[in-house]
Parts: sequence; C-alpha cells; structure tokens
Amino acid sequence: MLAFLAILTTLAVAMLVLIVPSSLLVSLFAIVLVPALVVWLWRAPVRGVYVLFVAAVVQETQYSSLLYGDDFGSRVPFFEDFATWTHVKGLSFTMAELFMLLVVLIWLIKGIAHRTLRFDPGTLMRPLGIYCGIVLFAELHGLSSGGDFRLSLWEVRSQAYMLIAYVLACNLIDKRRALDILLWSLVLGAGIKGIQGTWRYYISLHGNLHSVESLFPHEQSYFFNAFLCYLPIALLYGAPARLKKVMVALLPFVIISSFANQRRAAILALCVAFLVILAVTAVAQPARRHRVMLIFVLLALVLPPYYVYYSTKSGLLSVPARAIASSFSPDPRDASSNLYRVSEDKDIMATMRTSPLYGYGFGKPMLTPFPLADISNIYIFWNIMPHDSIMWVWMRMGTIGYLAFWLLIGAAVLQATSLTVRLRDPWLQGVALLILTLILQEVILGYLDLQWTNYRNLITIGVLFALLSKLSTFDRAVSPEERQRVKQKSAPYRWAIGTRGEARPRGRE
Repeated sequence: MLAFLAILTTLAVAMLVLIVPSSLLVSLFAIVLVPALVVWLWRAPVRGVYVLFVAAVVQETQYSSLLYGDDFGSRVPFFEDFATWTHVKGLSFTMAELFMLLVVLIWLIKGIAHRTLRFDPGTLMRPLGIYCGIVLFAELHGLSSGGDFRLSLWEVRSQAYMLIAYVLACNLIDKRRALDILLWSLVLGAGIKGIQGTWRYYISLHGNLHSVESLFPHEQSYFFNAFLCYLPIALLYGAPARLKKVMVALLPFVIISSFANQRRAAILALCVAFLVILAVTAVAQPARRHRVMLIFVLLALVLPPYYVYYSTKSGLLSVPARAIASSFSPDPRDASSNLYRVSEDKDIMATMRTSPLYGYGFGKPMLTPFPLADISNIYIFWNIMPHDSIMWVWMRMGTIGYLAFWLLIGAAVLQATSLTVRLRDPWLQGVALLILTLILQEVILGYLDLQWTNYRNLITIGVLFALLSKLSTFDRAVSPEERQRVKQKSAPYRWAIGTRGEARPRGRE
C-alpha cells in the first residue's frame, strides 16, 4: 500500500512538473523528494500536523522578503498560489493545499489498510462545522451573485485551513509528546523570528523605524505574543526546564522584535492576555494567589511612572506606552490610520445591510459609499478583506454566520477556561490557559488587524481548538502517584528556571 501511494504521488508530481515550467534540477528534486516525504509521513502521519504548525509559525508572506531580502522561508512559496509564482493561469492552488491533501490521504489509506480508521470529531466539531457550513453557503451565494472565484479563494481558504488543521490534529495527535513538540515549535519559531527582527532593526535599519511601517507582516505579532504569554505561564504552571531556559535566552530578541514591529493592536491584546493569566490564576489556583497579588502590586507601582515618562518619548522602550497613549491622543500617523478604519467600518456595515440575514457572499469587492484612501500599492485586497475581520464575517456571512462565529468562539473560551480549572496536571492547566489567551487575542487582533482572514493564524487556531479536546484525555493518562510527585517537585510552585533534577510529568511518550 505504501509503495503504491509513493508511485502514485510520484506520477502526480511528474505531471505537475510537466505543467509548471521549472529548471531540470528543481524538477528532479521534486520527483525524488515527494516519495521520501510520503514514506516519512506514512511512518507517523502526525508529522503532517507538525509541518503545518511550524509553517504557520515561521512562514512569512512575501511582504518582508521584498523589503529586507533576509527571510529565506518566504522564498519557499508554500502558501502561494502556483499561478502566482509560476505565471501559469488556472493553477489556483498551493503547495500547502497539496500537502494537506497528501496528509489526509495517508491518514485515510493507512487507517483502512490497518483497520484502525476512526473519526474523532473532538469537542468543537459541532460549532466549527456549523460555522464552516455557513462559509460554504456564503461562497456559493457570492459566486452565484457575481463573485470572482479566485478572489473568493483568498478569503475562504484560510477558513478551510482552520477546519482541516482541526480535523487532522483531532485524529492524529494521540500522545502527550505532541504537546511538547508543538510548544517547542511555537517557542523556537517565535524566537527565530525574534532574532531575525532584532537583526533587521539594528543592522538593516540601524535602529531607525521611520522609513518602514513594520518589521514583519501584521500577523507575526500574534506569534510574538504567544511566546510572551507562555513564559509567565511556564513559570506559574510548570514546563520542561530546558524549554524555560531557551525561552529566557530568546526573550530579549522577541521583546525587541515585538516592540519594533509597531503593532498597536498586538500591544493591547498582550495587555489583555496578561490580565487574563493573572486573573484566572488568582481565581482557579489558590496556592499561587499570593504570587499573583505580588505581581499585581509590582505592576501597579511600576506601570504608572513608566507610562507618564515614556508616553511622550521616542525609541523602542517607549512603544507600549505610546501605543496606549495613541488611543487617547494619536499622532498624525495613527490619526490617519484611525480615520481610515472608521470609514472602512462604515463601508463594511453599509455592505452588510444589503443582505443582513445571510450576507453579501465571497469574491465581491465591498461597497465603498464612504471614500477610503488609496492603499492598493501596499495592500491589494483592501476592498476584499478589510482590517476588521470580525465585522468581515458579518458582512460576508450575514447575521446567521456572525452568530455562528460567536458560538464557536464562546464554546472554545468556555472549554479552555473550564480545563484550566478542572485539570489536575499543572502543566496541562498551563497549556489550557495558553490556548485561552491565544483565542482571546485572535478575536482582539481580528477586530483590529486582519487576523481572522490570515491563513497562518487560522491554521494555528485550528490546532489549538483540537488540543482542547485532547487535554482531558492526557490528564487522565497520568497516574495519581505520578501526578502527586510532579505536584510536589516540579516548578509550578517555584520561580526557578529549572534545575537538572526538576521533575517532569511522564507519560508524554
């Protein structure tokens, strides 16, 4: 069965090579690599989830590579249409989509061959299925009312990626070790981008951000925030000692890159996430409450003087203070951005009102009764996927789709909060809390900064949704004796970064 699948895949790649013009070396590389990839995935199909997750964390769009030329990952067109980089019309699919199809086929064929195939819907399949069903309806409605199919793909594919990532993660992740791999991928991915951003800021730009809008695309700040949220969670709830040491070593680079990326929405989302971490820990974990109160007192003493002094200063250290100050008294750049978004929101609502029940549909430019500044030179989808991607859901899918979206988010938030309280393994509690903060930040950033239409974010969200259905299973797999040993000896109850003898939860293999 494996040999047949490898031969079939090789023939498919050979046919694609004949269609897509490329060098002989690239063609031979593809024909040799793909069968090896099939064998590698067949041995452990869960590796497909890891590849998708890593690609989502580190794969930039072409935006940064055009500005800086130092991002080798963005030169691999994993998420780019074949038609875009081969200039062959009609190839409106990506390498990522072919890879997802390959992983799905391997999962199905291997399960059938070994008679182990089963479908695990997870705990969020119902609200996610309802939401994706409405996405499909809005796609058909848009195409039937004059929408452009290729334009609609740019809107719909990220929603489909979320569903595919969710299904694959639910059905392929069955060991706690997968959580370690995903967390390491998140930490190392954000850390590598942090080092790259630090290089851009100090070497490429010589510390001057006036000539560029940001160091990275908008969505990269989401992954920096994930790193910055997981570090305090790891200290409060425990994590492998080596992972915490790596996070501390990478922390300066991530902070520099996060601040230099100049995303006001990300600063706001991070502040909310920190408050959620402290509040949930204080309520749900009485043993850690005194530490949380100490942190609140320290923040209350430090933040007001910091804000007063730095809100009118320039430089990297002042970015968070200026981001907060701009909400009340924006500078000319921020004021222009605010004005654009106010007009954009009015256009979104005007478009939504043309079909308030079941939406405007995909693939059609939104109406612009309120004129917008011309930003087509930096964002070609300005009238297709606006900044407020939460209102975009309402515009494209109507009130029915909007309610389905909030049903999905509400179910995920309730599950994550419940798991943070009722799981017995401190490490898994911390993972649940991290997922909770990332879901909330996705909503905040989606409201302000394009995130709910971005494929990187939604692949990540799909995997996180799936993990919510796995945490209880992993928690039950740990024996009471092992859990008590970890509770007494592991780092959740100490501020130490970790020692050689630090106990870790077993059973992750």
